[in-house]
Amino acid sequence: MKVITIFLCKIIQFILNKLGHGSSLPGEIALKLNPKILTQFQYPDKVIAVTGSSGKGSITSSVAQFARDSGMKVAHNVKGSNLTPGIVSMLLQNCTFKGKVKADIIVAEVDERYAKYIFPALKPSHVIINNITRDQPPRQGHFDFVYKEIEKALNPNIHLILNADDPMLQKFTLDNKYKVTYYSVQKNKFSYKNSKFQNLNFIYCPLCNTKLEYNYYNFEEIGDYYCPKCNFKKPIAENICTKIDYENNVITINDDVQLKLDNTILYNIYNVLAAYTISLAIGIEKEIIIESINHWKLKGNEDYVINGRKVTILNNKNENSSTFNQSILFIDREKSKKTIVIGWKEISRRYNFNDLSWLYDIDFEILAKHDIDKVVCVGLHKYDIATRMKYANIDKSKIVVYDSLEEAMPYIKNKTKGNIYAILNFDYVLPFKNLIKGDDEI
Repeated sequence: MKVITIFLCKIIQFILNKLGHGSSLPGEIALKLNPKILTQFQYPDKVIAVTGSSGKGSITSSVAQFARDSGMKVAHNVKGSNLTPGIVSMLLQNCTFKGKVKADIIVAEVDERYAKYIFPALKPSHVIINNITRDQPPRQGHFDFVYKEIEKALNPNIHLILNADDPMLQKFTLDNKYKVTYYSVQKNKFSYKNSKFQNLNFIYCPLCNTKLEYNYYNFEEIGDYYCPKCNFKKPIAENICTKIDYENNVITINDDVQLKLDNTILYNIYNVLAAYTISLAIGIEKEIIIESINHWKLKGNEDYVINGRKVTILNNKNENSSTFNQSILFIDREKSKKTIVIGWKEISRRYNFNDLSWLYDIDFEILAKHDIDKVVCVGLHKYDIATRMKYANIDKSKIVVYDSLEEAMPYIKNKTKGNIYAILNFDYVLPFKNLIKGDDEI
């Protein structure tokens, strides 16, 4: 049955690829024909899984690139189909008719709610959990629920790669089941002593329920935390970003490794650290990783200069206030006059939800302290965004709305002042870039 299923689904996959339709459909069909197909593949020794609320695509793309640069043959769900059918489709693309995966390493982005179904069959040797935050509220509910869903997927043979700065993630290590390697960002120019956010995801010690205290925050609850009553505190990290050169977009790891990034927005730095840490853990040489990062364009924000104005495109994930808040903090570094563009085509491609509660977990109030020329609200929920801007104490005379980027672009280019910051869901990133991009890219 296994061979027949793989044979038929490979034919379907071949036809779809010829038609330019890469999709999870072959995996869906395979699971209908053989519900146990995921357990019947022959996997390589190195199987990397990345899960969590955000950053999965960026991290897996980076690790896959580093592995390819080191000479490995890689199986990777590059198009981000991270549910069970998508994982099966990726395996079908890279296996023999008998189910042997023809790769030295699997690098899989896995949805946090589906990890409990995928990990028992995939048997990952290493798992990166980059973060657990408020994300897709109608689907995910509470972040503690997401934590429990991921916990169900883990077993003691897995080597965890965790962000040491996130106290939520330390709950996975309390019973010392797993081998763990940590990464961290040290106190830097834009760290702060007192919390700037009211919507912290995790504020109490998981051991004694005392409110955590901080030596500094990097972002939301991410920073150098400790419990004033027991021994719970930020663990020692193996790979630490010890310096951030914001002007030149260069970070230093462990005081000796310098990496040139596209940007120094915090989620990008943490994603790079996660990819760097896992790649070292699986034996990729440090020099190869450094060379790859310094010459490969990682996902993140993009900068351009158009008519003497700096334009920064900030790629965010709808229904996830944490990615938007990091963009707000990034904008907060710049004190000159600015125009803000905010919008999206749809809240979610996957789920028919129209929940906008997450907009009120984003601290847009930080923007009200700046010299704002205009806030341009675009797309399906333009009036909801505009209302949120009004509640953030932004002068209503500075708030404008447009149905689409195409309609908004002449106004943005010709009727606004200052540097332009586009805080966009990914569905608007490429259209905005194509509409506004000038000849002189930074």
